[in-house]
Amino acid sequence: MMDITTLCNSINLQSEMKSRVLEFASGFDFQAVDGLLKKFRMHGERQNALKELQMLLGEDTDHVRVLACMLKASADLYDFYREKGISDEIYVDTMKCYPRFIGETYRMTGKFCFDREWWTVRQAGGSLFRIGELEYEIEETEHNKVIELHIPSDADFSPDAVSRSLARAERFFAECFPEIVFAAYHCHSWLMDRQLEGMLREESNIIRFQRRFEIADEGEADTGCIEWVFQSRTDDFAELPERTTLQRKMKRHLLSGGVIRDAHGVLRRQNVDIVQKD
Repeated sequence: MMDITTLCNSINLQSEMKSRVLEFASGFDFQAVDGLLKKFRMHGERQNALKELQMLLGEDTDHVRVLACMLKASADLYDFYREKGISDEIYVDTMKCYPRFIGETYRMTGKFCFDREWWTVRQAGGSLFRIGELEYEIEETEHNKVIELHIPSDADFSPDAVSRSLARAERFFAECFPEIVFAAYHCHSWLMDRQLEGMLREESNIIRFQRRFEIADEGEADTGCIEWVFQSRTDDFAELPERTTLQRKMKRHLLSGGVIRDAHGVLRRQNVDIVQKD
């Protein structure tokens, strides 16, 4: 049995947010929004369900109400994990996205706030899983299903850690989702932008990760990487910090009129080695 309180404790949700979530949850009728929360599990319905939920919740200071609903949907999802034979370790690691996102926002703004509900419908809907250092999302395209790779901000991005995660993911999908075991692994990210080769050493973790992929599309210019590289949300490039080599070189690139692209890579599957089970 999983409930909001148990989940908050399991993922070590920040105490300030936990107390506010539980205060709201104690007086809220979740049954009234149960149908919307279940739609998070439907790929084509989740974003509309989220919009409708937000309208029903009304004014939502620091998005505590929608966070409570996300946690309720995630707690309800525990039975799905058990039915699929997915371990409690993967369940908890996946749901730790909530304190991670709140912590990221706090470090940038100095305020406890939840602002990633547009993203966590994936975790709450049972389509995205944290397996070791990486996240894997089952994505439905027009013709088939693919697995999208995401790199959490707290990941060990070393080649060995990435290889272990990829190998675990191969076993995970073979055991829990055998119908998509041969799905292609995709990554849409600034990490795929080949311009980074001119900013980083050959042996850098980013370049070594990049080379696991064939670049299918160079993508469009995107400033989303600023938050991850610089831990900042400013749109004034001159204000960006220069603490690392990548920050210095990327800042120079941006100030000179360059762009960073959200490129699309497809994993070369022969690079995934099946290793001994943990």
